[in-house]
Amino acid sequence: MTDIVAAMETFQRFVAENPYSGSAEQIVTLSLGIAEASNRLDTSTFRLYAEQTGIGDKVFSKLKVVGKTLLSLQEKERRDVVKQLPASYSTIHVLCSLSAEELVTGARSGAITPSMSVRTAKDYTKQVRFPALAAADGEKGRWGTKQEHLYGVYRPEEVALGAEQLQSLQEALRRACEEYGVVLRVANTDGTRTLKQQERAEREVFWRGVLERELTSKWFKGMPEEVKKQFNLKTIGELHETPLRSFTGFLINADGGKKEFWEKHGQAYVAKLNYLMDKTEDRAQRFNLKRRLESVVAERRELAVWNNTLLKQIGFI
Repeated sequence: MTDIVAAMETFQRFVAENPYSGSAEQIVTLSLGIAEASNRLDTSTFRLYAEQTGIGDKVFSKLKVVGKTLLSLQEKERRDVVKQLPASYSTIHVLCSLSAEELVTGARSGAITPSMSVRTAKDYTKQVRFPALAAADGEKGRWGTKQEHLYGVYRPEEVALGAEQLQSLQEALRRACEEYGVVLRVANTDGTRTLKQQERAEREVFWRGVLERELTSKWFKGMPEEVKKQFNLKTIGELHETPLRSFTGFLINADGGKKEFWEKHGQAYVAKLNYLMDKTEDRAQRFNLKRRLESVVAERRELAVWNNTLLKQIGFI
């Protein structure tokens, strides 16, 4: 017991020395420490550590996500990324919805900068992860509400507008709309995707990102080769995309068995269910996946809380 108390006091000092309201380096150091503690400690002990930090659950959860994402990077990659991160845990958390490769590319290309705001980060990650997504900011969740079409904006054939001019026009229109409490909706390039489909597509991208953070390339490399061969999986990407039965079977056989499954990989399983549910175009399959998800979260409160917390953070509920 004395050792545990001493370890917790050390962790509290570590948190105090690296506040989440501090510099980018302090935020990163804190996030890495939290992620490493979550990997090292059992669930109940880690929760006790979290409570003792005095950091709110929502912030602590974001810091853990940041830490897990950065832990998946190689040391040199991490240094390159950290140099470009802003001193805002919320902005860094948004950027960590990118895959490891996308995060490194953004930092090295200069697209990610220390002056980046949360709004800019959201726009950037949306552009990178799902460039075809056309839903404008503020439209998420509105596909089911009553709306009146007021105006249309049309470009005569002889008027040429470049990408920068179109972006400037869109921002000006959005500012004008916000002043009067109305919504700007950007036209779809394919003309067929409904707002409901757009929302589902955005959730698909989000849950794929969660899945990538829960099951990293580094973790996959440490799994038994014979189990990888058994399930015909060569890369972590193939595991992310494999059917649910194979996905579950691999996790059970490769990492701890059935007894350890929910504690080790419950969150990854919930992320996979959400991902498949939003990805499929088959209504019957979506219904079955939804029922399975509802069953899981009904039986395991901690997964229900985790699932809802993520959805609230991203604005889906």
